[in-house]
Amino acid sequence: MESKIYGVVLRSLILLCVVYHQIIAAEEQKEQKSTAEVVLTEEDFKKNNCENVGDALKTITGVYVNSEGEISLRDVSSSKVVVVMDGQRLNSPGTIGVNVAALSIENIEKIELLRGGRSAQYGADAVGGVILITTKTKRLNQNNTNSQAKAFGLGMRTTYGSYNRQILSLSNSYTRNNLNYILTYKRDLWDGNFTYTDFYDKRQELKNNHQSSYDVFFKTGLNLPTDQIVNASAYFYKADNGTPGMIDNPTPKAQIRFTNKSLNLTYDRKTLFRDFSLKTQFYYLFFNTKFDDPEGIVPVHSNHDNTAIGLELQQSGTLFRNLRLSYGYAFRKDNIVSTDVGKKERITHSAHSSIDYLQQLNFFFSQLNASVALRYDAPSDFEQAFSPRLSLSATHSGKLNLSLISHVTKSYKAPSFNDLYWPRDAFAIGNPDLKPENGYNYDIGMTFCWKFLTATANYFSNDVTDLILWAQDPAVNNLWTPKNIAKTSTKGLETSLTLTLLKGKVVLNGEYTYMKALDKSNDPNRYNKFIIYRPQNKLDLTTTVRLKRIEWNVIYHYVGLRYTRPANTQWLPAYQLIDMNINYHFKSLGANWTSTLEITNLNNADYMKVYGTAEPGRMYKFSLGVNI
Repeated sequence: MESKIYGVVLRSLILLCVVYHQIIAAEEQKEQKSTAEVVLTEEDFKKNNCENVGDALKTITGVYVNSEGEISLRDVSSSKVVVVMDGQRLNSPGTIGVNVAALSIENIEKIELLRGGRSAQYGADAVGGVILITTKTKRLNQNNTNSQAKAFGLGMRTTYGSYNRQILSLSNSYTRNNLNYILTYKRDLWDGNFTYTDFYDKRQELKNNHQSSYDVFFKTGLNLPTDQIVNASAYFYKADNGTPGMIDNPTPKAQIRFTNKSLNLTYDRKTLFRDFSLKTQFYYLFFNTKFDDPEGIVPVHSNHDNTAIGLELQQSGTLFRNLRLSYGYAFRKDNIVSTDVGKKERITHSAHSSIDYLQQLNFFFSQLNASVALRYDAPSDFEQAFSPRLSLSATHSGKLNLSLISHVTKSYKAPSFNDLYWPRDAFAIGNPDLKPENGYNYDIGMTFCWKFLTATANYFSNDVTDLILWAQDPAVNNLWTPKNIAKTSTKGLETSLTLTLLKGKVVLNGEYTYMKALDKSNDPNRYNKFIIYRPQNKLDLTTTVRLKRIEWNVIYHYVGLRYTRPANTQWLPAYQLIDMNINYHFKSLGANWTSTLEITNLNNADYMKVYGTAEPGRMYKFSLGVNI
């Protein structure tokens, strides 16, 4: 294992040197972020008329969000992507992935996508990457020095769209002196019974696709003397949705219900001793899922309660002139009470540290940064794990801004409660002897910005060993059971190019991902075959035109062929979509107004994201919002 890590480090350093010499020869390039790290802000949410975090993440090339709101990155499934909101890890060992569609965009200030292995920072399951979500905080203008200053805000947005989509969002914020709060409410209703083309080229109506949800978010902050800040937040989400099933296996009576709750309390002190800061966080999570299908071949009535409590302690500060140290401890207790796996518990103690070295240089590259991170996790129900990560970056500033960045990391995924404890039934049984999956990842990225041109390219490689695979086993009467038998190998290139013309009035952006995700299992029918639903090619082209108070966006999506069976004997063809929206901003009656007309699937393409599921054709949505 150690020799493999050393080999990955060596290859990464060689790639870094090769790219460096190529850039020196070219002499014309510039800075920006690697495609391995993407940041979305409120401007992006408005530009794409997003309603939830899932809508926002869909706009990133190489990101896939399914109908359940679970996100996949590159070659990995949603169970290998960690979602963190305000420091709270939302993943649970009792669920497959986090439902990002359940997180309203009204509460969100920023979303950061970190691709590649990140277990050194975020622990188990961060094999494919991490989604960092930062919620809004109401603050006074930093230039306002009046200690008695007040700030009060009200906002409302209403939306109506195809198939009777109705959305109402309300927000209220207030700041006075050292106290602030923000409160939001959102109601979302959708009939959702659209028409589609079945396997026999006949037009059918998708039934039982209705959706009904609401959520409430509250966050308050208090600034204390000597640079101390206390923040507290609470979030509640409830949904009652129909589940239409597959085209060839409809479920007209099935229902799925979600109830999510979270509480979060943080205490930050910027200077505890010398320049070392202290951050303390306590959180509580509760996720309930109920699924009922009374008319299925086998009637199902399932109920799953997932709860978690966590405590995080972290200190950061400058150790020497160019050396910054960060270290901390984390405690988390996960519980599940489920009709399928019963009552189970996992307690995890973690310790983590990182050292960052920053050096100013006097040649082509003006700054060099190196970072080493290490995390130790000790869960109660499987082996302890060490997760290292090494990062190197170099930047050049001037008429041309240029940066290079490389990461090498080892990450892991813990077996889920379903994998370990699924009770023996007529079809399957869990395996309590499973080991965690291990991922070995490295990537190298180059970004540059020159005048009106910004370009980014990132090469990545990811190998996963001890992959947990469910298969029929003669040793247990051919029941389906999970084993650590498989391996995957993925390599790819992510690129981005942006042209900003006419002083920002016209912006052209193109993002392309090439990915070769192969199954390396021992099964000869699967060996060297493409992993299902992982296209080799994905392209997004965006044109933005700004004219005074009007912004017009046209977005083209291309998703390549996707295999639907592990043996690659069946596939879905490539598809192309065109989306469009027009935003108009104006002031009236002392308030700021925004109106948006959005058309998705403008070309009315008939396609499937997943084999056997229906997708709607052209849809319209109109929104009107006001802020006081």
